[in-house]
Amino acid sequence: MKVAYVDMIGGAAGDMLMGAWVDAGVDVRELERALRSVVAEGWELVTERVERGGISATYLDLVIPGEDDHAHTAGGVHGEHAHHGHRLNDILAIVERSGLSLLQIERASAIYRRLADAEARVQGKPVDDMIFHAVGQIDAILDVAGTCIALDLLGIEEIRTSAFPIGHGTSRNGHPNPGPVALDLMRGFALRAIDVEAQLVTETGAAILTTLAAPGPAFDITLERVGYGAGRKAFDFPNVVRVMVGERAL
Repeated sequence: MKVAYVDMIGGAAGDMLMGAWVDAGVDVRELERALRSVVAEGWELVTERVERGGISATYLDLVIPGEDDHAHTAGGVHGEHAHHGHRLNDILAIVERSGLSLLQIERASAIYRRLADAEARVQGKPVDDMIFHAVGQIDAILDVAGTCIALDLLGIEEIRTSAFPIGHGTSRNGHPNPGPVALDLMRGFALRAIDVEAQLVTETGAAILTTLAAPGPAFDITLERVGYGAGRKAFDFPNVVRVMVGERAL
């Protein structure tokens, strides 16, 4: 059985996880081709070799004009994806009519549902009545699909994850770190406190791992691949997520 262990050395986000899978050998062209079957245009996938705390890693960025740190970029998002929010059923419809495999669709849909449920609990509203801005942005939709595609390409059947590193302080929008939705998703998983004022695991990263992975310890495996995905920020520790892939020992 092909398995993977996700070691959140510095944290985890959707793009960090995709970077780690690419670093572990996923063909970035195959990944992008599959992602374009989900959302065809309005974004660009960029990879770069970087160093984080003495560790060489792949930094993967989804450049999406009008969203997050790319809001200043010229241009815009096209068609039905131009607005920044969807209802859960809209998101599920996008992925279900994509060109993803059945397994990829099943995994992605489960992640979207878990993420939407957590956001609804935090806001105290029924899922069906909400417009999900964090869930509904294109980067979140593609981040979720990206790991599902990568796991399928690598043939990974089972995943375990390390404890979730958590920082402290407040985010730019005034929420405590970790954010309420991310923390809600981590229920039942081990947490590891780090003395840094930052959110180290994003809502999307938490949703992906708590849906697809079980808590550690690591598997006994014959190690085949190791990949490091880099976060944007530089800390006093390596801001990377590490994936270890191999055959599970009998």
